[in-house]
Amino acid sequence: MTRDVPPYPRFGECIAVLAGALDINKAGSDVGRLAREGDFDWEKLDAVIQELLVDGCAPVVGDVAQRIIAPWLASTREAYARIVLEVPLDAVGRSDALPVLIDKFFVPAAAALLQQVHTAMPGPDLKLLLAEGSEPVKSTLKWLDDIVGGPVEKRLYPESTGSDRVEQEKLRKWRSGIDIPSSQSIKLLCKQLDKHCAAAKSCASWLLISSALVRFERSWGGSLRPLIFSHIEGSSPDIQSIESCLSEMVQHAGRTWPDLAAPGRNLWFDLRRTSQKLVGDQDRTWNEIIALEKTAATSDPEGRSAYHYEWMKGRWHALSGQYQEAFPHYEQAFELAGYRAGHQIRDLIVEASCIAAFLGKKPFLKRLKHVGIALGLFRRPVSGDALEDWEFEQFAQQIPMLFPAQGRFPECQNDLTEHHMQGWLSLDIDTLSKTLPDLKTVNRVRAVRFANGAVRRWPQLRLFSSFGLLKQVKALLDAGASVDDLDSSGASALLCALQHSESTGNHSVLDLLLAQPHQAATINSITQRKRLTPLICAIDLGLPEFVEALVEQGADAELRALTDNQSPLYYLVSQLFHKVNPARMLFTLTAKMMEEPDVVLQDTLRRFGVGMSGIFGSNTSGPRSHPELAIAVANAMVEKHISRHTVSNLMRIAAVLLKAGANPNASHKYPVSGRTPLMLAAESDLPELFDLMIQHGGDSLRPDAMGQNCSQIARSFQARHILTYLDRTAL
Repeated sequence: MTRDVPPYPRFGECIAVLAGALDINKAGSDVGRLAREGDFDWEKLDAVIQELLVDGCAPVVGDVAQRIIAPWLASTREAYARIVLEVPLDAVGRSDALPVLIDKFFVPAAAALLQQVHTAMPGPDLKLLLAEGSEPVKSTLKWLDDIVGGPVEKRLYPESTGSDRVEQEKLRKWRSGIDIPSSQSIKLLCKQLDKHCAAAKSCASWLLISSALVRFERSWGGSLRPLIFSHIEGSSPDIQSIESCLSEMVQHAGRTWPDLAAPGRNLWFDLRRTSQKLVGDQDRTWNEIIALEKTAATSDPEGRSAYHYEWMKGRWHALSGQYQEAFPHYEQAFELAGYRAGHQIRDLIVEASCIAAFLGKKPFLKRLKHVGIALGLFRRPVSGDALEDWEFEQFAQQIPMLFPAQGRFPECQNDLTEHHMQGWLSLDIDTLSKTLPDLKTVNRVRAVRFANGAVRRWPQLRLFSSFGLLKQVKALLDAGASVDDLDSSGASALLCALQHSESTGNHSVLDLLLAQPHQAATINSITQRKRLTPLICAIDLGLPEFVEALVEQGADAELRALTDNQSPLYYLVSQLFHKVNPARMLFTLTAKMMEEPDVVLQDTLRRFGVGMSGIFGSNTSGPRSHPELAIAVANAMVEKHISRHTVSNLMRIAAVLLKAGANPNASHKYPVSGRTPLMLAAESDLPELFDLMIQHGGDSLRPDAMGQNCSQIARSFQARHILTYLDRTAL
């Protein structure tokens, strides 16, 4: 089985090459391990990019590192991940793929960086810097000579003896190409240059770039600069063109393996997860997998296609209901598929994650999640934990959908998944309402068994509050139960009572709990999965007296919550807009159900348990195939929103939040970077709320990340009431 490097260079390898070209010391970093093992830890990968490449350049080039290099690295990494996640390279090796990737991806990406730097600061003529046969460092120094009015070594080090002579000789070796400037020597040179002219920062950047070009070419063994120059005036890498070239190359290579390609396609067809199987297919397909693997030992000695056969075995066992036996094959398939399987890695991660969660294989599941985060399949966690407890259930619940009964082999025995975490979490409320609280151990944590067999452990005050059981809650409070005990997910009795009030309209338990003093930590607790706070739940409830009561007990009016990290005021603006514009709300909801969700929405769907969206939260096939059902759901959500809220109550809530210190100029990253609550009110054409926020310090001239202020935003959304307001008040 192959131990060769994968056809796509790993992120760690790319970082190591960049660090070497820039002469950044890699000692003590994790880049070596990331280059060898792949994306075993998403945080280490992010840290290496920041600390090694961005922070490593900063001592030499200053703010250019954060202003230009960091955004370029982020966009280049995202584009590269798209390629890695698209074309499977299961018939080619690194030597086949790398020239195409260099020619069509890495070179255009380098050209884009050079163009950005050249636009941002003065520098040498790019045509001379990148010309065939020229010396990049010499070209940069000649540009510097013109600035200082003579050979820079003479201007900076005029003496012919001692240290000046040593420095002169060093620069002459740079000019001749005998030596390549180190990053440290560039830093020292530009520190000296700073005493003589204002070009020191530009010089540092261009000397570092020209030195990196030389190191790149020497390691590559050929000239890349003319190719880079040919892309200077062009666009960023053409992803579709790259994918087309790679696909054509794979198809050509695959034609040399006719004894593998056609049988492999037929086997994958027979092993589809949802298609009906016939009696005898179980034995037949297993024998065909083994026969194909034996053929591959001769036709594919490097083992480039090996992940297919391990995956087929894992799939075969899963279709047989044998998840324990399937697991090691999925584990091996995943290790072999890294930076090779293209779009197939998504399905492999899906199946492997669900089976690993079902079997409780936490280390492997964590490994899958780390890779998924690094490749952009999962959103980066808010905390450092790659795998959260709730995800075990979310992944395991997908098994019956991935491997439905109609797709299993007829010989399959009773499937364990039929009894595992299916259905909704439902309790027998009649039985619960007759359950007596334990008044001797008032803060007791009770095990709650749901109809589907799932078990939760909740403080009993939180349990009874969740279902509005006033008698039990009052008895526990009278007996001294603590209102500050949280369950394992961070939910308090108060938060659960708010949710019960929102769903039923019964506020009796909520009134009882709010009469009790709470610690500020309880009032401001955030649940782990849905990232809810009591204040956000109170805004959902839509009654200002409850929002005011929370603020009086210490609710933080600026505490960000929800999966997209909204401030309470920003969330309030969106709720008011939906109340005033129900048609727009319906249109937005319906559109989002049908379109490809972005990474934030994917995370939201996962955390809110929308099972049909899959483990990545990206599957919209359900709403697309049943649009009438999607529209009905959206209509129901709009009707519920309209019936729950009134404009006057939402405006009073806004006033409470602003009085409590909510910032109308607080910048948000999603859905538009830099947008504030005031900007959202301008976009939503809410003049009364806009005016209220102006009175509390709202800045209508402040721009978002795209340079748009409130007036420009209102104009682009045709918010005529806001435009009239701005004209009248001359803001």
